[in-house]
Amino acid sequence: MLTFSQNIQYLSCKDTVLLRVDFNLSRDKDGVFVITHRFLSMLPVIKQIVAKGCSLIIVSHLGRPKPGVRNEVYSFASLAPVLAEAIDMPVSFLSHWPQQKTYLAPGSVALAENIRFHEGDANNSKKLAEKMVEDVTLVVMEAFACSHRNHASTVGIVDCASRVILGPCHEQEIVAIEKFRCFSGKRMAIVAGKKITTKLALLEQMVEKMDVLCLAGGIANTLLHCQGFNLGCSFVEYSQLRAASALMDLIRTKNIQMVLPVDVVVCENLQDSASVRTTTIDAIDPQEQIIDVGPKTIEHYKKHLHAMEMVYWNGPLGIYEHEFGMAASASLAQALSDCSASTLLGGGDTLSLLHVLGCKGYSHVSMGGGAFLHYMAHGTSPVLSAMSAYEDGNQLCEEQRS
Repeated sequence: MLTFSQNIQYLSCKDTVLLRVDFNLSRDKDGVFVITHRFLSMLPVIKQIVAKGCSLIIVSHLGRPKPGVRNEVYSFASLAPVLAEAIDMPVSFLSHWPQQKTYLAPGSVALAENIRFHEGDANNSKKLAEKMVEDVTLVVMEAFACSHRNHASTVGIVDCASRVILGPCHEQEIVAIEKFRCFSGKRMAIVAGKKITTKLALLEQMVEKMDVLCLAGGIANTLLHCQGFNLGCSFVEYSQLRAASALMDLIRTKNIQMVLPVDVVVCENLQDSASVRTTTIDAIDPQEQIIDVGPKTIEHYKKHLHAMEMVYWNGPLGIYEHEFGMAASASLAQALSDCSASTLLGGGDTLSLLHVLGCKGYSHVSMGGGAFLHYMAHGTSPVLSAMSAYEDGNQLCEEQRS
């Protein structure tokens, strides 16, 4: 498959390009879009395409509006002028695309309305996908963060497009994750999150590949509960105790070093700073809940970092939205930024945490949440599978013609 840079050499003013991005941005208290790395990383590819003289339609989703209902809370109308300022050129807003006929001059840019306003997107309507690519000569699939979704604006347009390629950021994501998956040196993974159910496939992959596996959050709580610890009012996924026990058995079988919290930060009420304290894992009171891992646990994590050649981190270690649950994640983020190992960070909440902390200096920070987890666990995505089928079909057509 040709790379993005190789493919765009053949673009011209005769082409209309559909660029699928991920502008699923949050808003501040005044309703203004919060501009993050996810938005800024899309600007170079927009400029590269426009520089070839193409007309460009930018497509994204925003939130989870009720399909078929226009809700201004989820509209991209106010993002169009922000994008125009960012790329220093006019950006048209297509309020009813793809139903409205679109005539774009060569070298012009348009931002389509939230694609999830359409009923057919989430259920991968072929009719909607065909409509989206009706007058498009090239689809650039740049939204890695949506590549695990079997939607009309992801898999559907790949299936229906006359020509489709991956965008440069999408390519970089695959290269970085594959490098981690195929690495044969000393590796360590730090995985946190509320539920084992959402990360079980990932954890099973980690067990096959890691030398050290550090666990925190609700995942660690559930494992600790299986070991007989009384965790007070802390979240435990009781429906997954059997899966948690099986995971620990697998870890022992593979002789992986598992690191669970030895101390934690607890409280009775997140709004009451006086109730916040640090304690060992075996001394949690019945009315308390775990809100973060403790300093001794973080030191255990850091101790292992020195011997590692590659480290992966997914998920904040505590309830980072509250100041009392932020300290461990902040300490780990800084340690990873300073360490000599290659560092791969991923997950939607991890991105949000890094944005709050302002930390930098990592080998790769993935813009995907669920897509990152899916690729780590399976080595592919629905979009990439569709791309493979597309490539195979093109190759077959070439063979038949020759």
